[in-house]
Amino acid sequence: MAVSACVFLAGCSGTQSQNTANTGSDTVNKKDAPLPLDPNRAALVKINNKLFNVPSPLQLAGLLKKMNLPYNKELLNDVNSRSNYTTSFKQALNTGIYGADLGYINIYEQLPDAAAYFGAIRQLTLELGILNSFSEETMKRIERNAADKDSLLHIASLIYRESDTYLMNSERNETGALIIAGGWIEGLYLMTHAKAGNSSDELKELIGQQKRPLNNLIELLRPYYGKVNVNYDTFLENLSDIANIFDEINIKYTYKSAKTDEANKLTVINSESKAVLDQSHIGAITKKIEKLRNEIIK
Repeated sequence: MAVSACVFLAGCSGTQSQNTANTGSDTVNKKDAPLPLDPNRAALVKINNKLFNVPSPLQLAGLLKKMNLPYNKELLNDVNSRSNYTTSFKQALNTGIYGADLGYINIYEQLPDAAAYFGAIRQLTLELGILNSFSEETMKRIERNAADKDSLLHIASLIYRESDTYLMNSERNETGALIIAGGWIEGLYLMTHAKAGNSSDELKELIGQQKRPLNNLIELLRPYYGKVNVNYDTFLENLSDIANIFDEINIKYTYKSAKTDEANKLTVINSESKAVLDQSHIGAITKKIEKLRNEIIK
């Protein structure tokens, strides 16, 4: 499906991570091993010997559900559009988008919708040549557990991890970066178009906290600027335009000392952050992300 964080992207590149949505704490694996995707943890993506900490689509969807925001199928990318994506550029981005949608579907336990989205992702990953990285046993587990929400979430984590390893080890980093980008874009789109409206302080905070993930995403994509194609370059330029809006948002940090779990070789970072933004920022971000997302899915 999507690589670590497809889909579904806080913190700077490096070996430490900051919590992404003012949720209290995050973890860093000192061995730099890929972390499985789950609703409660950001993922670490290692490309070109740099670590990028990005909230997964499952994590973002979980936060939306905790806010009691209703499930809205109309926000998802139509699975019937899958056949329109014939270039690797569009296939990678929409693999990320569908991956974020599938995470949203699973978190909200809308299992009847899950099969179609899994099918769309499966086809796109086949066309991208990623499907070969999925073990036969993983595919069998999906078939056996198609009606079990918890099993699907666990299996989704395994698939993200397997595809991440395949992409990064096969020198297809730009494809992996685009899948991550698609997931992040869909996550922000779902946030900015939640039915509760942008007046929710909690939702506004979650949107504002995407400033650092976006900066990470741009750094993830930047090395391939001018080396892939004009569509890739235009896409990165559009993300930079959105980043200009986020630059007007201040993030205030409250330092709290980190705790180390020596047994598990994990460092828990407890520092808290708060985004300072107003409704004009939300409106501008909403407009820009909708335009970019519509270009990707058409």
